[in-house]
Amino acid sequence: MSYYAILLFNGLVTGGVLALMSLGMSIIFGMMRVVNFMHGAMFMLGAIIAVILGSHLGVSLWLGFLISAVLVGLLGVIIERLLIRRLYGLDLAYILILTFGLSLIIEDVVRIFYGVTSAPYLVPDLLKGAVSLGFASYPKYRLFVVVVSVFLCLGTYLALERTRLGALIRAASERPDLLKCFGGNVPLLVSGTFFFASALAGLAGALSAPMRNVSPFMGEEMINFVFAVVVAGGMGSIAGSAIMGFASGLVSAIAAIFYAPAASAVIYILMLVVLLIRPGGIFQGIDISHFALHYTPMTERARRVFLSRPTALIALAAALLLPWLVYPVLATDIILWGLFAVGFDLLFAIGGLLSFGQAAYWGMSAYVTGILMVKFGAPMFLSLLAGVALSTIVSLLFGFIAARKKGIYFSMITFAFASIVYFVVNQFPDYTGGEDGLHGLVRPTLLGLDLKDDRIFYYVCLAAAALVIITTIRLLKSPYGLALLGARENEQRMMSLGYSVYGLRVKAYVFSAVVCSIGGALYALNHQFVTLEMVSWRASGEPIMMTLLGGAGTIFGPFLGSGIVLLMRNTLSSITDNGSLFLGLLFVAVVLLFRRGILGEIVHHSVDRATSPDMPAKGELYAANPNQIATTGEVADA
Repeated sequence: MSYYAILLFNGLVTGGVLALMSLGMSIIFGMMRVVNFMHGAMFMLGAIIAVILGSHLGVSLWLGFLISAVLVGLLGVIIERLLIRRLYGLDLAYILILTFGLSLIIEDVVRIFYGVTSAPYLVPDLLKGAVSLGFASYPKYRLFVVVVSVFLCLGTYLALERTRLGALIRAASERPDLLKCFGGNVPLLVSGTFFFASALAGLAGALSAPMRNVSPFMGEEMINFVFAVVVAGGMGSIAGSAIMGFASGLVSAIAAIFYAPAASAVIYILMLVVLLIRPGGIFQGIDISHFALHYTPMTERARRVFLSRPTALIALAAALLLPWLVYPVLATDIILWGLFAVGFDLLFAIGGLLSFGQAAYWGMSAYVTGILMVKFGAPMFLSLLAGVALSTIVSLLFGFIAARKKGIYFSMITFAFASIVYFVVNQFPDYTGGEDGLHGLVRPTLLGLDLKDDRIFYYVCLAAAALVIITTIRLLKSPYGLALLGARENEQRMMSLGYSVYGLRVKAYVFSAVVCSIGGALYALNHQFVTLEMVSWRASGEPIMMTLLGGAGTIFGPFLGSGIVLLMRNTLSSITDNGSLFLGLLFVAVVLLFRRGILGEIVHHSVDRATSPDMPAKGELYAANPNQIATTGEVADA
């Protein structure tokens, strides 16, 4: 009995930390409609600062908590004022991707100065030892964390819902223009809110420091859980975030009683179940289903340029020369990562759906291909087909669920699915190799071609990529492709014309998964092994960056972005190991400086402006202004 009671109390401790983190994220979203991906990095910073102050500088626990929260809060304010504020009023995708890049930067900077060795933070004498609860003894410090978490959650809820300050903050969120007319200082309220939310994340990290190993990577897993909790509780719901935080901790503890490895995955499963039963979350937070995630669309003129035959021929010529300019294995990686990014872009730029889980199909097809070849001795070609086929079937089943969601809900539900796939892959090390990866894939001879030759294998992959691109272009020119674009711009109008928007999105999701699956299976053959990294959340982030860098919706932009990222990484790897830092800087630069991507900006300045500086013709499917998308489905005035 005492064993189970201790596990449940551990669940309350975990839930308390999750509640504080989720509370901060909900406050930021409820006030500013900002989906803050760097919240996990703030959590990690709070823990690191607490360790440095307590273990290295001898600062007391209480003062260390306060300083950690204040410093992290101030950093949040600086980032909000200098970077995030520049993107207010734009699509949620801009800020989400910006904060994703900032999280990579913060994590790598801390790794450079702090190192990767975990460091425990000792509990002070006052909170050492255990206290008897009658049925079991429990550590004093963990009870302290539960009490502090409950107190802060209740205090924050009452402050926001029952005080004049809370009313001002809500007014600044809902009617900032009206509040300004009455003399309210909206910028100060926004900065103050960001400070408090960031400070909560920092304090949660500081509270966690004595209970776990502290490292620069501790925020990665935490942000995954926090997203699941916030979405399940209701985006922007203060009560929902706090209650779901504690509930998730308890559910995780209960799952650990029956099967310990499932303690993490059950949080994502809980989110999926909640969204299926109650789409807006348990407490029905802010309705974000209608918040589109359109990322700097193109004009119809630019679209015709990228779908033209001359553009395709130029891209093909460059691809044919690539393995003679760089190492063939690297050249193949560029093509396959570009294919992965094209799969993502089909959903993002064409379908208006931002997926954070396409790595599930990229990695799933790779693992199935590898397992069949290595464990069962199946022929390469049949294994590859089976990998793509199984991944496609799974995408169809999950697509029926995911396509019912839009906006951030779609992003989070795909993110949760990818996390579940990662968990499943890691639970069968006898087949997948676990953390060591699956090795031993051998490329045989196919139709007289020796695929062991890296350059020959490159051209085989190029041929596969060319077929996919040809199919993609034909699909975009077809009635289905035009209908998908129309659904992206104005869902209600397409429904009034008799189209099933849900059906259009399911098909787009499945086709995107097919493209990602082909790239993943070939990537495994290129390196002749498969690792867990292929199904990690970072693998889902890579094609996003490549697409945005090269140009979303440009068809060939993802390949350009892939080439730049991989060449840069390959070059920097011989100079420094700070790859995440440079990738994060790329994210930030793309979002702030050239949102159309490289190809998008080139065509915009050479075609759109040269052809006509006026507003595009009515009825074009892409809006001209990258900072505004007409909710009516017609083109916004530039």
